[in-house]
Parts: sequence; structure tokens; C-alpha cells
Amino acid sequence: MPQWTAPSTPVVDRARTAHRDNVGTEPTHIASAPATWSLIGEHIDHFGGIAIMGLAALRAAVAVSPRDDGTVSVRCLSTDGSTTEDFITLEKVSALAAEQQPSVDSEGQPVVPPAPNGGLAARLGGIVHTMINRQLLSRETAGADITVVTDIPDNAGLGAAAAIDIATALALLGGADEPFDAPLRARLAEVCSQAVGTFACFPALRARHSAALRGTGESITIIDYADGSVTQAPHAVNQDLVAYALAVPGDFDCEETIADIRTRERFIDDACHAFGTESLRLLPDAPQRVLDWLAAVHKIHGPENQPTIAQATAWLTFYAEETQRAQGVARALRSRRGTELFPLLTQSQSALATVYGFDSAEKLAQLASARGASAARSAHAGTSTAVIAYVPSTKATNFAADLAEDGLLVVPLNAGAPAVTES
Repeated sequence: MPQWTAPSTPVVDRARTAHRDNVGTEPTHIASAPATWSLIGEHIDHFGGIAIMGLAALRAAVAVSPRDDGTVSVRCLSTDGSTTEDFITLEKVSALAAEQQPSVDSEGQPVVPPAPNGGLAARLGGIVHTMINRQLLSRETAGADITVVTDIPDNAGLGAAAAIDIATALALLGGADEPFDAPLRARLAEVCSQAVGTFACFPALRARHSAALRGTGESITIIDYADGSVTQAPHAVNQDLVAYALAVPGDFDCEETIADIRTRERFIDDACHAFGTESLRLLPDAPQRVLDWLAAVHKIHGPENQPTIAQATAWLTFYAEETQRAQGVARALRSRRGTELFPLLTQSQSALATVYGFDSAEKLAQLASARGASAARSAHAGTSTAVIAYVPSTKATNFAADLAEDGLLVVPLNAGAPAVTES
């Protein structure tokens, strides 16, 4: 399989043409957003850890125009030639939102809502619904026609869905007075993550939304969830180092691990609620105190719907150690000590597979390292088999050609630009 390349025609132009052909009118607004890739930290945001993200040149574009029948209609065209069409009513979206509201049982114990399982229309309709309720869209909004054109492969761990989220939100927002205002972009990122968490079958990786809106092509975005700060560091990829996303073509069945991710996030949320803290990273002596709390929960309410002590110990160990590794990566980037990155990324990949229990990308990471990568780490363990490989520039051409010849999807991670409203 050859390296992944986007068509020469800009994705924004193709979105405009596709919307005109599909809907029959010119789009009201068009926006685009970049692919995002994770250096480290995508599993520790709920803990209050640090996520470090880069932007890639591949983009998704979204064109929108209003409807008056209460329906959100979505048509998505991918570069591989596939087309997805879906629709949902705003009334149905409101009903789905109501299903996700917390409640308690007769004994006063929280009732866990069913996991959302919405498709593309529910996901983007959820963004419309959330923007209305967060006063970013008028309450007179009565639906939308949404046309998506994406050059981002959806199985390469590059945040194809997150790019569509952001482009949709920006296009719906339209001609905002301050489209590049940092508080507004932070708010939009929060809206997208909230909508995805409420309506979509895949859990939101909040760092992708933040990086796509607030990152830059020339630097790496560091998001610290202990205090919500978003800062920039010198880019990991330079004239001496090339990065690739590597993936096994075809769909990956991640239904079971998606459920595992939700279980772990719910465990963290329950522990934060029990201790009255916004994140476990802010809780002194968190691992031992949380384990003592969990033991008490088991004793009083039984172990049903709760992790075992061994599981919780492994998770908390991973969260704490991965946060330390992410801090080390941030220091190495800021001090431009690139060689210090590789041991940390290799350790992180090993911990993902052995401590955290997500080994979907372990074999591909080992193959990339054997073929000459300085380090290879999962793009998002549990949700894909893809890895991000870091290769010395002197070996990059042969590395990419060899793995493409093996039948892998090889995506060069050239520097991207943040999301923008195009018209």
C-alpha cells in the first residue's frame, strides 16, 4: 500500500462543491480543522494528567446551511471514496440528552446512564444541541444541512472525528466577531468534548479538540488538566526527525475496549466525587486514599459495578507514572533535548500494554522499532492499532517504503495549522 496522500484540490473547495451538489444551495459557512496526533497522555486527562498533541497537515472541512424542519442531515465524503449519510431530529437529540442525565436509585446510589451509541448525525446534532444550550447558537436554530469532506483516514489514530467536530462547530458559529479569541476557542473545545461525551459511541479525547483549536503548526501543544493550562513547546519533528502514523488497513473492533475506557473514566469520576476534588492528581496521596475508599465501597455496597482492588491499583499506578513521563516529555521538548524523548515514549508504550492492559498496538510498535524507528508509541491504545513512529530523517524514506510495501497504511505527519473558519 502506498503512503497516504490527500488530493491536490483543497479540501475546502471540495466541501463547497459537494454541499452545493448535495443540498442545492451555497453553504452559509465553511470551516476546516486538522488531524491531531498524540505524543503521550491521551489516557490520563481524566486523572488530571498532561496530554501532549501535535497537528498534522491533513484536514477535514465542513460546509453548513440552515434547515427549518428540525432535522440535522449529514453527508460525509472520505478520500477513500466512501460516503456516509445520516440524519437526526433535534427532538431526538434532546431525548438522547435526557437519557444521559444522572439519577439515583431507591437506596440513594447513583444510577449509571446507558453508554451513548450515537453515529455521525447524533454526534454532530449533539454539537448543535450543546451550542444552543451554551448560548453559542440561537434558540431559533431549527436544523442544519452538514456536508463533511475529510482527508484524514479514520483508522490511523489521527482524530478524524475530532477534526469533524471542530470544523462543524466553527462552521455553525459562522462569522463570529472574534474567531481567534482564545476564550472562545477554549469554550468551543469544551462544547465539542461535552457533546461527544453525551451523544457519541466513542468517548471524547478532549486534548484533540483543544489542540485543533488552540495549537500551532510550528509547535507541540501541552494541555495540563490539573489546572486547564494550554501551552506550546518546540516541535518534536525537525530536520533530523520524521514522524509517521502507521496503521493496519481495515476496521478495528474496539467495542470491548471502549467499554473498558468508560469504566475507568467512571471510576475516576466516582473517586473525585467521593473526595470532593476536581481531579485525582490534585488529591494528596491519591493512590492509597482511593484504594482505601474503594475497599470501603466493596465492604458496604459490594464489588458489583466496581473494579477489583488489583485493577484499580494497576490503573492508578499507570496514571501516576504516565503523568511523570508526560512531564518528562514536556521538559525534554522545552529544553530541546530530543534524545530524551525516545526512552520516555518507549516506556509509555510498554506501560500501556503491560500495566494499563491496552496492547492493541504493541506488535506494530515492535515492528516499527525493528525497522529503524527511534521510538514508536500507540496513537490511541484501545481504540486503534495505529502507532506514531519517530524515525531519523536519514532512514525515513526507506522506512516508509518498506512498511508501505508490507501493506501498512503509512501517513507522513507534516506540520498542520489550527482550525479556521474559511468563509
